[in-house]
Amino acid sequence: MASSKLPPPNKSNLITRVNTCLTRVFHSKPQASYHLVLAYSGGLDSTVLLHVLITLQQQLRADKDAQFQLSISAMHVHHGLSAHADAWVTHCQQTCVQFGVPLQVEYVQVNRQSGLGIEATARNARYAALQQVSADFICLAHHQDDQAETLLLQLMRGAGVKGLAGMAEVDLTQRLLRPLLNISRQAIETYAQANQLQWIEDDSNQNTDLDRNFMRHQVMPLLATRYPSLHKTLSRTAQHMAEANDLLTELAQLDVAHVLVSGEQSNQRCLAIDQLATFNAARAKNVLRWWIGLHNVMMPNAELLEQIWQQLIHARADASIHIQIAPNRLIKRYLGLAYIVNDIMPAETYHVLWQGEPVVQLTSDDRLIFEPVKGQGIAQDKLANHALRIRLREGSERFRPELGRPSRTLKHILQTHKIPPWQRGRIPLLFIDETLVCIPNIGVDASVAAQPEEMGVLIRWECM
Repeated sequence: MASSKLPPPNKSNLITRVNTCLTRVFHSKPQASYHLVLAYSGGLDSTVLLHVLITLQQQLRADKDAQFQLSISAMHVHHGLSAHADAWVTHCQQTCVQFGVPLQVEYVQVNRQSGLGIEATARNARYAALQQVSADFICLAHHQDDQAETLLLQLMRGAGVKGLAGMAEVDLTQRLLRPLLNISRQAIETYAQANQLQWIEDDSNQNTDLDRNFMRHQVMPLLATRYPSLHKTLSRTAQHMAEANDLLTELAQLDVAHVLVSGEQSNQRCLAIDQLATFNAARAKNVLRWWIGLHNVMMPNAELLEQIWQQLIHARADASIHIQIAPNRLIKRYLGLAYIVNDIMPAETYHVLWQGEPVVQLTSDDRLIFEPVKGQGIAQDKLANHALRIRLREGSERFRPELGRPSRTLKHILQTHKIPPWQRGRIPLLFIDETLVCIPNIGVDASVAAQPEEMGVLIRWECM
């Protein structure tokens, strides 16, 4: 296993380079100590990173002028894809005991029928498990050669600028950190041998039926015979693409200031199509990519993106647009706005009694927010002796927003307030006895409305 001898610091030392990376990343989030969780497979790369982090932790503890301290733990994700998976768990547990590092083992199920391929499905399961941990950063052991392989794989898939940017050294949103990303596999192997580290070899790494292994074992060695600096050069290209992608993101954020609006009577983030049409095709598609990413939907391919842009901009104003962009997500258009909506409606109706709680979760995609506000919403006195019932639309409901004026059908009210047709069947309605007293985000019945000096309950509907 690992030697306990600490190598002397120098600028080319792998530990020093990782320390430089951590210091640069932590500069944006200064604090006295950082908890790092290592994604530990037991293989060469993660074993080296584990040893580096533990050694660096010891060096920092011995340095009275250290800018920060480290707390290190590890997670091993058991996919169950190999007959050796249980043995790998044992190896990781023994190594972490020797190093004095807490280890969490997570068992995940990999859906072989996902349609994404076994590599991508296993990776998604692994990242989902890692995202559950409590830590400042999740450390991954990807290195320079991995980055080069990723760039070539993305080229073969026809990826755009974002895909060609490869893996980011740091992703603050997901708390991901890759301290070895600018370090070659050769340097990692040299470090492991010098420190007498032991690691496991995943037999599937030799299976060239898998795209990455084919690239690693057959394509990259051939290219390297002609281009010796291949890995370093491709890694640098990925960095250039990452910078270009950052610029495209900044441009999109500037553009959406003129295009992004709130959907009618909901918290949905929509695009104003007339404003989108003022951009040329490339700029409009850049906005569309940003907007789709905002909804956490997998980025569509170039053909689908072209279809989205064409239909939003050129379809007749009265045309019904339904563009499937994910298994349960659609792009729709209504009254000049483009929406991304969930294609799965609630399977059953609901009848809920409000018990005074500030938030009522109605479905996985719908909730009501109750907020005490002076002079707005339902007067609190009107609720003192009456139960407030919540249910969906059933038909024939009527609503009276103004005293002295006749009531209106719910259908008329929803049309007047420009509620998109796909939302009308899912908007929650609130009743006292049999009287519809509140349509969230629209208004309350005049008979129960809070007066200017009265305390009321303002009810807001939030939906996907």
